[in-house]
Amino acid sequence: MINYDPRKISIKVYTNLKDVKDSTQDSKHHDEQKNQAVELYTYIATWGLLRLKGEDAALVNQAQKQKVVRCFFKTLSQLVFPSDRSNPLEGLPGLDRLTQMSASEYLGVTGVALQVAREFSFWAESLYAKQKTNNV
Repeated sequence: MINYDPRKISIKVYTNLKDVKDSTQDSKHHDEQKNQAVELYTYIATWGLLRLKGEDAALVNQAQKQKVVRCFFKTLSQLVFPSDRSNPLEGLPGLDRLTQMSASEYLGVTGVALQVAREFSFWAESLYAKQKTNNV
């Protein structure tokens, strides 16, 4: 059984989300990325991990949101399947992987996903913080 160290989750989320932010040159897209990262927990808690995976394909016209959702699944894959160098939750094969899990495996992955989503929300507030200007 793999032990999940909360620090490992936090570091992985920070690193991957920072990569998404840093790879986006146009800062006007940062708000959209931040909002998506903050909403992940509520989405998973309300609709489930499987529906979020289905949402990935539906976000084709919302590239910034899609980047964050894909980053989320990449991060989740790295934490849940650490020995698998590929991203087993990427694309349609990822949807298949989730649907083929036993109920207990799916619930376990969903539990980890909720923790990862909480970290996304926290780090989004930190990484995408607006700089305050002094109007004197």
